[in-house]
Amino acid sequence: MSDLSVPGVTDKYNTQKIIDALMAVKKEPLTRMQKELDTEQQRKTAWQDVTRKITVLRDVARTLYGFQNPFNDRVAASSDESSLVATATRQATEETKHILVKQVATADRFLSRSLPMDFTVDPGQYTFKVGDKEVGLSWKGGALKAFVEALNAKGGSLLSASVVNDTTSTQVLLIEGKPTGSANRLSFQDKATDLGVKSGMLTRSATGSRAVPLAQGSLSAWTVPLPAGGVQVQDGTMIVSPGQELKIPLSPSMALNKNMVMEFSVKVEHLPETPAVVPKPPPGPSIPSTGGIDFKGIHVESNPSQTPLPEWQPPKPLENITDLKVLFAESGGSVIPLPDLSDSSDFQKVQVPIGELAATLDSIDVRNRNTYRKVDVKDITIYDKTQRGDYVPAKSLSEAGDAQIEMDGITVKRGTNVINDLLPGVTLTLKAPGPSPVELAIRHDAEGIKKQIVNLVGTYDGIITDIDLLTRRDDTVIADATYLSEDEKTKAKANLGLMSGDLSLQQLKSSMQNVMMNPYSTSLGRDLSLLAQAGISTDTRSPGSSSLDRTRLRGYLEVDEPKLSATIAQHAEALRELFGNDTTGDLVVDSGAAFRLDALLRPYVQTGGILPQRVTTLDSQIAASNRSIADYKVKLDDYQAELKRKYAEMGSALDNMQHNSQSIQNFNKQNQTQ
Repeated sequence: MSDLSVPGVTDKYNTQKIIDALMAVKKEPLTRMQKELDTEQQRKTAWQDVTRKITVLRDVARTLYGFQNPFNDRVAASSDESSLVATATRQATEETKHILVKQVATADRFLSRSLPMDFTVDPGQYTFKVGDKEVGLSWKGGALKAFVEALNAKGGSLLSASVVNDTTSTQVLLIEGKPTGSANRLSFQDKATDLGVKSGMLTRSATGSRAVPLAQGSLSAWTVPLPAGGVQVQDGTMIVSPGQELKIPLSPSMALNKNMVMEFSVKVEHLPETPAVVPKPPPGPSIPSTGGIDFKGIHVESNPSQTPLPEWQPPKPLENITDLKVLFAESGGSVIPLPDLSDSSDFQKVQVPIGELAATLDSIDVRNRNTYRKVDVKDITIYDKTQRGDYVPAKSLSEAGDAQIEMDGITVKRGTNVINDLLPGVTLTLKAPGPSPVELAIRHDAEGIKKQIVNLVGTYDGIITDIDLLTRRDDTVIADATYLSEDEKTKAKANLGLMSGDLSLQQLKSSMQNVMMNPYSTSLGRDLSLLAQAGISTDTRSPGSSSLDRTRLRGYLEVDEPKLSATIAQHAEALRELFGNDTTGDLVVDSGAAFRLDALLRPYVQTGGILPQRVTTLDSQIAASNRSIADYKVKLDDYQAELKRKYAEMGSALDNMQHNSQSIQNFNKQNQTQ
């Protein structure tokens, strides 16, 4: 049984080795075909990588001359960010402003006295007003914390409340308006007033407000007589002509506290200046002629009379006076100057902290010393800024007030600390009052410009390196590309010289180098017509040496950052023109390094372009190779099956022959024994 051999199952005659040896010879064409396929796929991947990188370079180039180029970006730099910060958009104008933050906008924040932990809020309708908007809460009665939770749910963007345990056995209630500005004062109505009084948050006001009436009969002279027509009152507006002064008495005098303010509307209108008339000297007296005599036909004229006259002195020209210190407060015989006014074509509302300047107010004095300005005043009111109806807050953590800044001598007020309507494209954010003006510089985004240029140079150098790797078999290219990672170096070694016979890549490299070295027209002419003049160049010297460095002759660009930064700071507009410029005035960019680079690369990567066609051609070759390999594999399978069949038949035949031989031997042995 040990000699039993089943053809195709056992390998008694080592036919499999013979078949494997024959198949190995037959598979050599398949190995070559597979290697060619791998090379084609490697080339396809390389072309795709080059196409992708060139597309990225085009995109980077377009960012330097297109509509979104960084040269149009602006940044705002504040000299004191603890007082003022700002952001700028592309619409901002490059300029420097000096802004003094006098006060920031605030909201009302009222605190109660210490309350017992079991303090309850009575049921009823609680109404709070923030400016002209209301927050209403119908409360069924209950604990203070539950009331606060219900009020916060209703308050939204207008009102908030909180309870703080000021001691282990007491608590305080804080109610605050969220919007800032004097127009958003917090007031209490209905049961809210009772809660304010009960909690010690509100107390009845000891002083009232007063509106100062303006009428022709209520005005009086100050230091000089008041001429008729010098000051007029029309529809409640007092008009003070140049050179006039007056007094507005308050009868009786008004007692003030530190929270009292005087509010009024004023307009200081600049009048047209009339040209001064230059006086001529007087003609002097008319002196009659002295006559003469005739003697023997000769006429002799007498000498003219001589009358000595004093030298004529022209009158001094009218002095052009500008004095914006117009308003004064009189208190107990003392005259207190109020803040200077400012020129304005429309009425401006002015608020003066009169309670901080005087204890009483007897009169308001006006003196218009200006030569070419008239002053209009109306709506004078004196009131306690903390007063809410008949009540004032007993403990105010802050009071609703407007932000006030002074920019280039002009006073500006807003109800918010975020001001976006003062400078075009600039948003100011006020942080805190400052002791001195903040210098706000709106400039080009130098860092953004430099980042984009460095990005262009880095992407450009990467493509130059890739072209050298693909078209040359010199492994020093890899050593020179010091920025490559280990994985990238391994990949570069595999691709080294992969397209050594391709002329299109060499031509592309040469054209790219020409684009980056050519001169371009800018507003500075020859002073800035080359990238090298802005610090972007191919430096062929060794660092610290004047000798040529072989590794730096490959055409890589380098950036001299200090030189580039200086160019951006001094000539940003010309640098923009160096990358993309409209030389014909048709509002279309037609020159510049970035523009030319984009134009050069476009036919290489656009749909149906040079590089996509290479990939398409390789796709066809790869498909054909795959078909050839598949067909050849079928042939190999058929060949292997045929070999197995034939060697199986041969094995079977050999087994039969062996079996017959054994039968003959056995037959002979039997005959011999007989």
